[in-house]
Parts: sequence; structure tokens; C-alpha cells
Amino acid sequence: MTPDPELELELTGLTHGGEAVGRLPDGRACFVAYAIPGERVRVRVVEHRRRWARAEVLAVLRPSPDRVEPPCPYFGPDRCGGCQLQHVSPERQAEMKRQVVVEQLQRLGGIASPPVASTVRPGGSGWLRGYRTSARFAVDGVGRLGFRRAASHAVVPIDRCLLLTDGTQALRDAAGDAWAGAAEVSVRTGSDGAGRAITLQPGPGALPPLPAGDIPVAVVRAGRPVALRGEPAVIEHVAGVAFRVSPTSFFQSGPAGAEALVAAVREAAGAGPGDQALDLYAGVGLFARFLAADGAHVTAVESSKVACDDARTNLRPVRERAAVVRSTAEDAVTRLAASGRTVDIVVLDPPRRGAGPELVSHLARLGARAVVYVSCDPAALARDARALAGAGYRLARAVPVDQFGHTAHIETVATFVPA
Repeated sequence: MTPDPELELELTGLTHGGEAVGRLPDGRACFVAYAIPGERVRVRVVEHRRRWARAEVLAVLRPSPDRVEPPCPYFGPDRCGGCQLQHVSPERQAEMKRQVVVEQLQRLGGIASPPVASTVRPGGSGWLRGYRTSARFAVDGVGRLGFRRAASHAVVPIDRCLLLTDGTQALRDAAGDAWAGAAEVSVRTGSDGAGRAITLQPGPGALPPLPAGDIPVAVVRAGRPVALRGEPAVIEHVAGVAFRVSPTSFFQSGPAGAEALVAAVREAAGAGPGDQALDLYAGVGLFARFLAADGAHVTAVESSKVACDDARTNLRPVRERAAVVRSTAEDAVTRLAASGRTVDIVVLDPPRRGAGPELVSHLARLGARAVVYVSCDPAALARDARALAGAGYRLARAVPVDQFGHTAHIETVATFVPA
């Protein structure tokens, strides 16, 4: 029986996408955006499924003491979908994200009492604003830049984003709003002002004219950047080390978040002279650079040619202890396991889907004393944690790193050791 479309709900849970969860009279879970667990709300059910429903808030009847006024005018229903938690106090945001990691490891990972540390906040008191040195904008029908509405392809034009550094916001301002013909436009600035670049994903028509000035611009063709003007690579600085980052190379969205991840990975890996380390999904060599600095001999595995070129540049100061191999992680680990070779440390930073059971099974054959898993999705981490448990590894510690304040996204550095 379908319940009334409007009703009152007690919200008791949280999804890893940032929605609060209540129960309908028929027992189904009901997901509610822009609400906080512990609140009582009046809602309208807007989507029905057999096992769950989704509702929108009509009124907050009993607000949480952690509810705050959102700082951004673009935040809220039918507006920008980039942030999900601006209505939540900073302290509660951090705890909510930790709880998501705990619950996913329990539910999907099968770990009764996951050893999850308190959430790390990069950048100290400024962690909620001005932390992004890069942003990817959608383009609306008349060429204006913006972000997509939540659960929609519609573009909300946006001229200012409080998550961008001052330099990145200035680059967005300089980019303007005359990008008709482009599908997406990305901006990136180097930390400490070391370069800036605009990268566009072309649409089906002609390319738009370049913005005035001398800002480097690249277009992505066949997955690779082609410079249209200037040098589009930038230099990011992490813990005092410079990293070249080309337009299509993956890099963390800001140096403070990258530094927090590096610190957590170095502590978890415990690398030292003589250690053999494998860095999978290595990108531009971020983790490999510091593992080698700690004395380990590192093989950095990356499938992107552009990122491999960046990694070779970035690892040049430690080239005696670091090598870059262009390969998928799956192929590299399969070959290594088949050869009978072992390693001491594995670091992996897979895409959102996770590593997967096949890679995990081969990885376990390498005999590492520590598998350090950097995850951008708690559900994928939990699934891979279950696979690692089946392959003989247990979760020793998980550290949530909140490098995306005001959003539901959470990075986690998880350490697995032989059971």
C-alpha cells in the first residue's frame, strides 16, 4: 500500500551520499536530502521504489542543534548539486562522515567493530572554504559555466564557489561565460601561484573562441590534452615537493588534502631503506615520491600515458629508487604474482569503483606486510575490505580524511595487514 505523499518522519540514519534516512509506515527506508539524523521533519514523498522511497523536506519540525545557515546562496533543493552538507555544523560533518565509513565497513565489509579513527580535517580552521585548486564546470545552452543540479543534467550557472581558492576563483572569473560549443570546462591553478590552465572537453560543434589574455588553454582529444595556447601543465606543491600536473592527469583537488593523505599513507606504510613498494593507480607519482624519500624502492604503476610522463618528471629527484611502469593495475599485479616476486608494501588509490575481487586476490599473493588503500568511496572500500579478508588480510586501521568540506565525499586511508 502506498503511503500518503506527505507525512512526518523521524530521521535516524545517513547514506554515504549525505541524505538522512527515516522509515515509512510500511517499513521502507526513505531518503531525505538537506536534513540531519535526529531531526523530525515533514516531507513529501517524490519517488517510490519497491524497497525504498525518496522525499523532500517541507518543514523541519524538530531541528538538530547541529543545523546551521548554509553559507552559499546556490545551496539547496533545485540549486547547485555540488555540496550536500552546508546546513550541518563543521563538527557534525566530520562525525557524520566517520559514521558513514563505520557503517559501510560493518554492512558491506562484514567487520563488526571497524577500527576507524577520528576524521582528519586538512587545512586547520580553513578546511571548509577555499581549498580547491581545481574545478570542473558544466556548460549550459548559452555557454555559461556552472554545476549540475542534484540528480539532474540541468546546469545551474554559478559565478562564485566558496570552495575555490582565491586564485582558482580568479581563473574562473577570467574564463568568463562564452563557452557555447564546449561540453565541460575545467580550471586548475598551481599552489603558490605556480601556473594556471583552462581545459575544455569539446562538444559536437565548433570550439568556442578562447578567452582574452594569455591564460594557457588545452582541449582534450582522444583522452589526451592538446595545447591551444601556452603551457597548460601546472605545478602543485605538497609537503614542500613540487609536482607537475598535466590537464588530464589525476591529482587531488587541493594541496592541503593531498598533504593529509600523504601523511596518513606514510604513517601506514612505514617505509624504510630496503623495502620494496608497489604504488598502484599512481597518477603523477604523489605517493611514490614520498615512499622513495623514506628509503623504499618503488614501482609506480599507472595506465595513463600523460600521467606517466608527469610521474617520470616528478620522480626524477628519487630516480635511483623509483620506476614508472605504464600498465593497468590488474595486469601489473597479475604479472608480478605469476612471477613469484614479493613486495613489502602496496599502496593503491583506485577509482571510485574500487579495486575489485580479482585484483585483490592477486594482490594478496605478493606477501606485503602492509596494504595501504586510499579510497574515495566508503562502499567500494568496504567491498574490497571483505575481499581482502577472504584473501588473508585484516583491517588494522582506517583514517577518514575530509578534504571535501561541505560535501558528502570522504577519503579514507585504510591499512590492511596479514591476519
